[in-house]
Amino acid sequence: MSTCLVTTPVGCCHPRPLRQAPAARLSRCRSAVSPLPHCRRRSAPTSTQLSAVSADSAASPNTQQADIDPETEHDAMAEPMSDMERYFFDLNGFLVVRGVFSAEEMAAANAAVESRSTSIVERTGDLRLGGAAGDPLAGDGVTGREDLGGMLGWEAPDSDVFRRVLAHPRLVPYYHAMMGEGYRMDHLPLLIQQAPGADGFVFHGGKMNDDGTWCEELAYQWHGGKMHNRLLAVSVAMTETKEGDGGFCIIPGSHKSNMPCPPSVQRYEEHRELVSNPALRPGDVVFFTEAATHGTLPWSAAHTRRACLYRFAPPTSAYGRAYSPTWDAAMLKGLTPAEAAVLEPPYHPRLDRPALTLSGEVVGQKRADWKKNHDNKVFGYSKYF
Repeated sequence: MSTCLVTTPVGCCHPRPLRQAPAARLSRCRSAVSPLPHCRRRSAPTSTQLSAVSADSAASPNTQQADIDPETEHDAMAEPMSDMERYFFDLNGFLVVRGVFSAEEMAAANAAVESRSTSIVERTGDLRLGGAAGDPLAGDGVTGREDLGGMLGWEAPDSDVFRRVLAHPRLVPYYHAMMGEGYRMDHLPLLIQQAPGADGFVFHGGKMNDDGTWCEELAYQWHGGKMHNRLLAVSVAMTETKEGDGGFCIIPGSHKSNMPCPPSVQRYEEHRELVSNPALRPGDVVFFTEAATHGTLPWSAAHTRRACLYRFAPPTSAYGRAYSPTWDAAMLKGLTPAEAAVLEPPYHPRLDRPALTLSGEVVGQKRADWKKNHDNKVFGYSKYF
């Protein structure tokens, strides 16, 4: 039986009446009369915009997500992430933002992928990710997930949509809230494709390693009123996912677990009610912390699923190494200043790192010239220590 912890149910249980929040709490909420200091007021999503979709425990159970209506959000694209959104992400470890990309943009992105169909690589044999035939995540036991890379280096206009993810005005406020100014792309983007019957991916990630030690490189923490993600995943849905179709899944709240995920849960053998498999439309964007246990369910729909997965990190953090010694030259050609700033290697913002404001302007802290002159004299070749 699937559980249903939602603000407004969709084909689910009836909500209990909400209690009146104390005045002290209301003063901290975006829906209160007074706005938060240092930012313009943005209305919190209404009850109809906050939804969760439940399904049976065998297919798509217990989805908890914030559905952000694109029409509501359009006029506030450069405003900070709302308290309601931060609450949902901190509670669940993921957040769905609706309609970031238009139908036209998604059509163009899909066409760019289809024109390179011969370059898509299927995972077969030992590369299959869902286990052996007959396992819960194995799909039909034959069809493997398909992968494609290189989209940031494609010639325009084929690369346009994929590059916009780096500094899209709808996304920058979320990047700021989750990683801070000076955020950077950590992994090369990966196009994930599942044909009908394709296997899933055994659940992975999480704040704890399998031996019970802390996985610091994937950590999620909350300090000083801010969330800190060492590695943030951002997945752009390029095709539709309905309840029960499969695809991306996550265990809500697992980013706060102090125990490793049991192997039987990782393999989707038991306690399926813990797993959320959100419904997605083309152009939606899913944010999730790599500290949450997540994976992929076998694909059961008649159409092929596509999603483009990015990982971002704070300015001083690195998990991947594709940036070293430099990104591929084709990726760097024709970037906007904002996009180029996101591809900077890891170093501290105070060392003249270009960083984006909420509105996408490239600014950043400036290190004093007299300090740089001194460092250059000391080290002989660099303005920075």
